[in-house]
Amino acid sequence: MTQHPTQLVAENGRPKSPTPWSWRRVVRSLLSPVSDERRSINRRRWQSLPEHLRVPQQTMGRGHHSCGATHGVMERCNFACTSCYLSSVANATPPLEQAEVHRQLDELRAFLGPQGKAQITSGEVTLLPLEVLGGYVSYARRIGLDPMVMTHGQRFLDEPEYLRRLVADFGLMKLSVHVDSTQRGRRGWHRGQTERELDEVRSRYAQLIRRVRRETGRTVHAATTVTVTEHNLDQISDIVDWVLDNADAFRMISFQPVAAVGRTQDERISDLGLDDVWQRICAGLGRPVNRHALYFGHPECHIICPVVVVRAGGERWVVETSRQGKRWDQAFLDRLMNAIGGFMTYDKPRWLNALQLLGLAAKHPLFVLEAPAYGLYRLWGLRRALGRLLGHALRLRRISIQPLAVVVHKFMSPEELETPLGRERLAACVFQLPVDGTMIPMCQMNATELRLELNQDLRNRASQPEVAAPRQQRSRPLRARDNGRERAARLG
Repeated sequence: MTQHPTQLVAENGRPKSPTPWSWRRVVRSLLSPVSDERRSINRRRWQSLPEHLRVPQQTMGRGHHSCGATHGVMERCNFACTSCYLSSVANATPPLEQAEVHRQLDELRAFLGPQGKAQITSGEVTLLPLEVLGGYVSYARRIGLDPMVMTHGQRFLDEPEYLRRLVADFGLMKLSVHVDSTQRGRRGWHRGQTERELDEVRSRYAQLIRRVRRETGRTVHAATTVTVTEHNLDQISDIVDWVLDNADAFRMISFQPVAAVGRTQDERISDLGLDDVWQRICAGLGRPVNRHALYFGHPECHIICPVVVVRAGGERWVVETSRQGKRWDQAFLDRLMNAIGGFMTYDKPRWLNALQLLGLAAKHPLFVLEAPAYGLYRLWGLRRALGRLLGHALRLRRISIQPLAVVVHKFMSPEELETPLGRERLAACVFQLPVDGTMIPMCQMNATELRLELNQDLRNRASQPEVAAPRQQRSRPLRARDNGRERAARLG
């Protein structure tokens, strides 16, 4: 196992016993609250961005480095979604050996740095035995990554103990569940199914997540993802409405317009832009919300809007963190990222987090003075809602205040990759995975033949384990895509 300086969890992925207190550690925490490794990695990432993307709302290289993902962990899937990035041979592809998955995680750790956001994904990884997937989660945490399991979640509904043990025994803290009307194979699926009909399924996941938190006493952060097709485009507002009422269970919702990759059957909506999706999201939020609140890499790849959802007595308010046209909002967010960018709270004792926050405050005294003034400014703007909340509080009604990230993530189709905009997006990619010792943007993996070639390599190795087998002939036309490795290298 590769050794890393921020191993703060034990062999099973749980937090280690409290970090021993010492004057030396106190002084180091106050003077260097953000690790040298994190600062160095973020600085390199920021400098890699084109000048026109180094804007105040840019989080890449400041708040976060980027995200990463695994592949080949379990390419098989027991759904047959009509929008799917997997290859035509995915279900006949054996999973990688443990050592190879560990190698990928080590490469992600080297690229992303301490507490790097790493998705354990492939096909449907919960088809793996519990001990295998749990082992990958605990290994990722042990080397200093922040892993998230990506799944359609059916096994969690069928075997709730599987999720409970991932959390309790292997230290899983983050998961993402994909639920939408493209998921042929989910129980009860039928053609023409509406997203409203799937609210019952989403609610079962929300209830399960709440129950696992209660039973284990552990932190579990959950996201949910949705593929956007021509069929459900105008149902986005229905999904948003459900998520707002369940923001205690799911703290992120990501909408992903369909791309012409893998074994996708749904037609790509050629003129569908990020703004078209965002308009439908705003309809669900109940009002226009700032589409440019945050950038994470290229603005043609993502929309990221953090909001706060407040609910009480049947009423609901959505509070933006950075409003359109409010200069202080954007300036404050910019200074916040400058002040605490790279600071991480996971897997550390509270006293250490408190000391490091004091260290950050000492380095940015003007920001510390500005924060309460800005808070009063925002509260004044919410005075009517505060009056309503006070009334609910006096009636002893429950008040819920939850953060929620609303995201649109637009993957590229093959014909987009080599356009000038496509190349610019690849250069600023925040979602990469390790292939043959190189970090590759996810769009290069899925919009070329690279995933298919890697699957075929795995099949060859499984059938001839003692002999280096030549790559198989492809069983279908390349659909205007050339050799995946060659094209990925050219685009890189």
